[in-house]
Amino acid sequence: MRVHLFADSLQENWPSMDRYARSLFRALKEVAPEIDFRLLVPPNPPLGLAGRLFVLWRILAYPLWARRHRAAEVYHILDHSYGHLLLALDGGRAVVTVHDVAPFFFPGRRWGLSRLAWEVAWRGTQRAAHWIAISDFTHSELRARAGQNPPPISRIYYGVEAHFRPLSKHEQGGWRAKWGARDSRIVLHVGHCQPRKNLERLLTALALLTRGGMDFQFFQVGGIFTAPQQGLIERLGLRERVYQINRLSDDTQLVGLYNIADVLVLPSLYEGFGFPALEAMACGTPVVVSNVASLPEVVEDAGLLIDPHDPQAIAEAITRVLSDPALAEELRQRGLERAKMFTWEKTARETLKVYQELLEGIR
Repeated sequence: MRVHLFADSLQENWPSMDRYARSLFRALKEVAPEIDFRLLVPPNPPLGLAGRLFVLWRILAYPLWARRHRAAEVYHILDHSYGHLLLALDGGRAVVTVHDVAPFFFPGRRWGLSRLAWEVAWRGTQRAAHWIAISDFTHSELRARAGQNPPPISRIYYGVEAHFRPLSKHEQGGWRAKWGARDSRIVLHVGHCQPRKNLERLLTALALLTRGGMDFQFFQVGGIFTAPQQGLIERLGLRERVYQINRLSDDTQLVGLYNIADVLVLPSLYEGFGFPALEAMACGTPVVVSNVASLPEVVEDAGLLIDPHDPQAIAEAITRVLSDPALAEELRQRGLERAKMFTWEKTARETLKVYQELLEGIR
């Protein structure tokens, strides 16, 4: 059997999607070396296309390139944002991983090229013979949005790489020096800065901490603050406490940041899974997460759950972790045990079963 796994363009700069593609591909080869798995990453767009031109390339050119790689029994579109590839490939032998259906809840503009890209991708996704949902939450959201006669849906969790682990005190000291961390508590957020990440309420909660006399630094990793967010930081008097790292060169740096953080805070309004919460737990970092969407399912009792609409509740949870060493240690141990339940080997074996069942149905 040959399986072609179609990945996102690297120009997207979507770390979680790149991680899913690389980690799943590596694990599949390990659990089933007799199968010909091929991870297909499209060539970079010509002439450095960006913005709307890149979106057009993604909609039009990538499917044409994908058609040159049809010689496989099973296709796996690794990100539903690229479901439009199935307008050029045989959906009857295709699996699509759906990571979330956030555009239904945060649609942005009703018109425009980005909206068109989502609509085309969703139309292609619906042609697949099988969907993989990465959480029970996403599974239920798909059921609600799929309409009549949806394809079978399998819930298959992400895994976490072994290099996400606790580091020694010496190693942590090196990372603190590298990132210029003061001798204060570190509050960490990992992800982009779009509305569903709820950064405005998190910043408001951090301002409440300063009024209570808490000394801390806030590291935001993986995003770029919007102009309104920058203005909010200034108005709240947080400028000297906020440090943003919008791009990391490799996972080693991310592991270092998780390890020097005293708490990861993920107050998202919507998450299909919540990679940062899992990675932080694997590194022994206490987590504070929303009590909505997929996050309670991923974290369970290994973290503190908060109402993401209530800055006071967010601030109180952060304060509990930073001021109570016994609680922080308890969350650390619970998080380490919880993270052990998520492995890429398990993800690969469950995904392989989907391929095999699909191929049996075709035959």
